[in-house]
Amino acid sequence: MGPLSNIDINAKRCGAEQGGRIIAGSDYLVIYILQYIYFSFIMLNMINLNIDTDALLKQLGDRLKEARLSRNESQDLFAQRLGITRQSYSKMEKGSPNTPIGNWLTASAILGRLGGWKDVLTAQEDLFEQFKRIREKRQRSGGRRKEKR
Repeated sequence: MGPLSNIDINAKRCGAEQGGRIIAGSDYLVIYILQYIYFSFIMLNMINLNIDTDALLKQLGDRLKEARLSRNESQDLFAQRLGITRQSYSKMEKGSPNTPIGNWLTASAILGRLGGWKDVLTAQEDLFEQFKRIREKRQRSGGRRKEKR
C-alpha cells in the first residue's frame, strides 16, 4: 500500500474530531497529504544541505560578478568600495563559505539590492496554518438552508 495506508477509514468516511470541531473526511485526507509532503521535504533538505549550500554560494558569487561587470568595475575597485582586499573579494565571487555575511550585505547595498535580504531567516508559516487560513476563508456565512414544507 502507499503512503496513505495509515488513514483511519472511519475517520475519513465520517469525519474526525480535532480541536473541538469536526474535520470532514476530505479535509483529513488533505491534512495527511500536507503532513506527508512536509516531512518528505524536510528529509530531502537534510540530505542535500551541503550540496545546496555550496551551489547557493556559487550562484551568489556568479550574480555578484555579473553585477560588478555590468557596472564596468574591476575586482580591485569593488573590493576597495567594500573595504576588503581584492583576494577576499575574489573568494566572494567564487562562493567561499568563509566570507562574512557583512561583506554580502555591504555588496548588496552598493548594488542597490539590499531589499532582497529582508525575508532572509523569517519564520516560515506552517503548512497546517496555511491550510487552516485557507479553509476559514472558504467557509460561507450563514447556516444551512431551511427545507420547504
